[in-house]
Amino acid sequence: MAAALPHRRRSPQTFIIVLFVLSGGQFSSVSSFKVPEGGVASLSCQYSVKRFGLSRVCWGRGCGTFWCSNILVQTDEHGVISKVEDRYRLTGDVLDGQMDLDILNVRRTDSGPYCCRVDIDGIFNDKKVIMNLRVVKVNWKTLLSSQLDLLKRNSTLLRSDTVTVSNTV
Repeated sequence: MAAALPHRRRSPQTFIIVLFVLSGGQFSSVSSFKVPEGGVASLSCQYSVKRFGLSRVCWGRGCGTFWCSNILVQTDEHGVISKVEDRYRLTGDVLDGQMDLDILNVRRTDSGPYCCRVDIDGIFNDKKVIMNLRVVKVNWKTLLSSQLDLLKRNSTLLRSDTVTVSNTV
């Protein structure tokens, strides 16, 4: 009969390293924000061109294992090589590594995760920025009413803050 081997526990460090490798190398923060329906969503992504040179970049509806999934826009070192719709625009100074994505006329169906991925040479070096967009329906009546109230309050303040100056010699 074979002797039973003692059960070896994995350390927390092993779990963290495995998670790091499975995540694609760099941990990335997830930002969430709301945009009114019909507005413009501006999603920011930047990397150091000085450090990494001009790189391939993709914007997609998710970060895949090796590249963006459901690609919206992607570039190579020479410029944009594909774009699914004219509503998606890259803005910012590309030569400075600013690869922001503007989504024009956002719809409720645009809600969800977005990923910017910068192709950095080496294994698991890609930079990933993940953002969660929530498109909200705008109640124009409420919005206009609150703006009118604000204008009324400001005009009341202006009238009540009138200063009288007298010339006395």
